[in-house]
Amino acid sequence: MVVTVLSAVAALSLAAVRSTDALWTDNASTDSATVTTGQLKLLAGSGSGSIYQFAGLNGAGILPGDQRQAPLAITNGGSTPLRYRLNAAGPQVSTPGSGVTLSLSGTVMAVGSTCGIGTLPGAAAFTTFTTSASGTAASSPWRSLAEGATETWCMRSTLQSVTGTGSATYTVLFAFGSEQRRT
Repeated sequence: MVVTVLSAVAALSLAAVRSTDALWTDNASTDSATVTTGQLKLLAGSGSGSIYQFAGLNGAGILPGDQRQAPLAITNGGSTPLRYRLNAAGPQVSTPGSGVTLSLSGTVMAVGSTCGIGTLPGAAAFTTFTTSASGTAASSPWRSLAEGATETWCMRSTLQSVTGTGSATYTVLFAFGSEQRRT
């Protein structure tokens, strides 16, 4: 009985190790003797990394229905073409005992357009959604950026409601995903 159990554990362990092997390896054939690598680096605003705290959408002392909007420059700061998208976003409340619900929207701005009150300029950057948590998943198509290129999004946050103490201070966090674009 013990031998059977140990054999089963060993077989499952080997199967688990073998099944994850593909996640950690990759190979390709080439006729060229030169292989070039690059750095993948997406910059949102003045920040770096995958999480961006967008000061232009911060809320303090505003009423439900109030909007904040601001342009957000997204730059490929690496040395290889990439594609990126918004993975998640939402408010991070700093007032103890309070909560907020926001509607978030954004468009890709055309060169020379401005991000102001009214209809957002450009095509949708992601599907508008309502959230009360900073890690809420966003539905965003992949967008391509050449090495050194910048694209500007017009971002809008509309305060829907406040719960708890009646007043809340919050920031809005955006989480971006990026990956190398193969040519």
